[in-house]
Amino acid sequence: MSRPPLEPTADSDRSCAVTETDSTNALHPNVVIAWRVSGLLSAAVWTVVVGLTELFVIVPNWRVIVFPGAPTAAAAVLAFALALTWPTLRYRFWRWQVRTDRVLIEKGVIWRSRSLIPRVRIQHVDTRTSPLQRWLGLASLVIFTAGTRGADVEIPGLAADDAVRLRDELARLEEIDERT
Repeated sequence: MSRPPLEPTADSDRSCAVTETDSTNALHPNVVIAWRVSGLLSAAVWTVVVGLTELFVIVPNWRVIVFPGAPTAAAAVLAFALALTWPTLRYRFWRWQVRTDRVLIEKGVIWRSRSLIPRVRIQHVDTRTSPLQRWLGLASLVIFTAGTRGADVEIPGLAADDAVRLRDELARLEEIDERT
């Protein structure tokens, strides 16, 4: 699937070390696996919570139980269905782009957001990995900016090597900006 650019660019304006052929970048496909595993764990926890609530709160107060377990079953089906489908949608709508003067991030399935981070506002850049991300060869890039609201922005699900290269590129360009 071809992704339209976040913003029209000339070839000379691109500065992304991760992708040289496309003006916008997608996350690594393994991020869908990480999001699904995380979602399935959350779905299991919510199913247990709903089941315990039904067992100790709802059932004792019902006079006639028509379908015992129905609320738990419905919650489980919904939670597991969302855990399996939502990551694919989330992946489809995540895009990012690094340019010489800014970093652009677009995300969101229902509520879409578009963040523009001016290079002069970037204070420092980190990479983070969870055990699951390390197992899948992924890392998240965290960009810390000057300001109080939304002072950090995360690009999840990058290939670990790409995240390190991008972190180094943003730090290198930040040093160039400081010298001028």
